[in-house]
Amino acid sequence: MTRWGNGEPAVLVHGSFGWGEETWREQRPLADAYELRLVDRRGFGATPPDGRVDFDRDANDVAALLPDRAHLVGHSYGGVVCLLAAARTPGALRSLTVIEPPALAVARGTPVVEAFIAGIEDASRGATDPSDYRMRFLRGFGFPAERVELEGTALAAARASMTERPPWEAEIPLARAEKSTPTLVVRGDWSTAPEPARRLAGAALHAVCDVLEERLGADRAVLPAAHNPQLLGTPFNERLRAFWESAG
Repeated sequence: MTRWGNGEPAVLVHGSFGWGEETWREQRPLADAYELRLVDRRGFGATPPDGRVDFDRDANDVAALLPDRAHLVGHSYGGVVCLLAAARTPGALRSLTVIEPPALAVARGTPVVEAFIAGIEDASRGATDPSDYRMRFLRGFGFPAERVELEGTALAAARASMTERPPWEAEIPLARAEKSTPTLVVRGDWSTAPEPARRLAGAALHAVCDVLEERLGADRAVLPAAHNPQLLGTPFNERLRAFWESAG
């Protein structure tokens, strides 16, 4: 785990193909008032692989390392992990923020969600190696990706991502979720993405965000980005800082 700054603790969990310092590199300014704890999930970043990547095991890992009254933030697959970790630590969090989590089970039956799942399943079945998987995965999102030969930490992250248990298998316990925990759901508006990506991945992830906002009584933030609004830096950081301050 990487730590930046001092102050109230905030635990940040990355998604697929990333790792702590890569995913959250634009959030370092928040370390002026908070202690940012950047998690590397098993097989990503500085954490060695340990079998298949599984959201349930990752959620147990995150729940075990949460300090009392921490802010918890998760991006993409890491958002699914954080939703599960929050449910396992009732009353322990100061706040929860999730950024476009592919918790697709909450919106199953929606045509665009089913199409999105089918595309990612095709990517998994057809991939021959981690670099090929990354290309196919991005195409499953609707992006016109070409193969890039990955190396080092990026290659290890792609290899781990190939083994991830599909996030749509996660059963998010919305009925038991505590609305007393302030929650923020962040999405990109996908205005910068190609039309196929907006119609497929953007629409599917927005369907999930809609359900989470309604069922969790969550605050909503929409930023001019696709799936990685945290990389905008200042606009994201200002919104997150204001939410953390309002959470007390």
